[in-house]
Amino acid sequence: MQKKKAVSAPALAADKLEIARRLRSLRLRCRLSMRELAILADVAPSYVSGIERGGISPTIATLRKLLNAMGGDLGSFFAAEPTHGEGYVFRRQNMHSVADKNRCYTFIFPRRKGMKLEMIEEEFTPGEKPAFETINSDLAGYVIAGELLLEIRGKEPVKLRTGDAFYIPAGTPARGRCFKSEATRLITVQVPPNY
Repeated sequence: MQKKKAVSAPALAADKLEIARRLRSLRLRCRLSMRELAILADVAPSYVSGIERGGISPTIATLRKLLNAMGGDLGSFFAAEPTHGEGYVFRRQNMHSVADKNRCYTFIFPRRKGMKLEMIEEEFTPGEKPAFETINSDLAGYVIAGELLLEIRGKEPVKLRTGDAFYIPAGTPARGRCFKSEATRLITVQVPPNY
């Protein structure tokens, strides 16, 4: 498996400050106080304040909770402005990635008018047990390396191996995690895009 550069969520001070700026801007556009956002996202107000000051790097899971509370998502938060080009090829060096110590997401396609899906390369490290999530898009995935434990609320967990795929209808609470000692990599597609 190709080793990725470790990019914390995000580790660099400039990235922390950019997240702080974007999060504060989004919160103000939503006309929420830090306390109101914290209540909606089920985090401490001091945590929101720490992120907005650039003193705390949020995990992907926590950042997702904050963005969901404001009607946003990771893809649109980290994507560049929508692209209006007509190109058919998307180069790796132009893709945006975000990571924390447990997960790395690479947004394969840019936000673009007319784009009817969102494709993400995901990599999970062992040990994390994320919360169940419900998304408003159909979600399909294909395991390209390692093994994934897929849990659908109310169903028995299913172990997926390299080459296995899954489909989850919109509105279904689910989570996936790496349960072996090696990382799990998969490609997921959301239709319609979650941004």
